[in-house]
Amino acid sequence: MHYVLIQGPSYRELDFEAREQVREKLRENLEAHGVRFVQYDWVWDEEDRCLLLVGQYEKAEDARYWIGALESMGFTVLTRTQLPGEERDEG
Repeated sequence: MHYVLIQGPSYRELDFEAREQVREKLRENLEAHGVRFVQYDWVWDEEDRCLLLVGQYEKAEDARYWIGALESMGFTVLTRTQLPGEERDEG
């Protein structure tokens, strides 16, 4: 699986309220571009950055138009084959 994530700023040293403000600002920025999700799935990486899961694709090339659209809106987009904190299957 290939995951498409929007990278937000660092959560480092922020309390819950400040982290929620980071998430709210990202949601508002998406909505200003006409994008709204029914559900917002938030994760953070090993460097404590805010990440919003915005797509899952079997093949990376299937996400290229969505990634391009998000980048054209000014978002920093990452793709991963594993979400932070997920265990890899051995075998």
